[in-house]
Amino acid sequence: MSLIKRKIPGMMTQKNDKHIKSTFFQVKSLQEKLDRITIIAKEYFEKKSHLLIRVPNKEALEYINELLWKYPQDSFLPHVVKDTPCDDFITICESDRNPNKASSIFNLTNDAISSSSFNKIYELEDTSSTQKNILAQKKYRRYKEMGFTIVSI
Repeated sequence: MSLIKRKIPGMMTQKNDKHIKSTFFQVKSLQEKLDRITIIAKEYFEKKSHLLIRVPNKEALEYINELLWKYPQDSFLPHVVKDTPCDDFITICESDRNPNKASSIFNLTNDAISSSSFNKIYELEDTSSTQKNILAQKKYRRYKEMGFTIVSI
């Protein structure tokens, strides 16, 4: 008896079948970075959609946490800092976990996202220094190798 593999419509047979979009935002100043992070977070909160903001370390976690509590100036952007399961729309964490089961991630770490659990990945393409730009280019190449759709804004 031979086994025949066939693709059933509507079912994914491989991780590569999933459409993942990676958006790189070109920024050249700290203010542009902060603006982009807060704008995206606000959009997700207003849509009542889940967004995970992944940071590289505790210092960055505290910085982004403080930023979102102060933005916008006349209000704040509700969010949590959690590494355990939650239902909050905006979650900040420094681990590889996805505590709020978000399908979108804003990656502030030095590494490309390798998990296929996300549909959208946001990255900063920092053109303020050669070193930061090279890091963004490495992520870009990695996502391209993985077959993601890449957009640069």
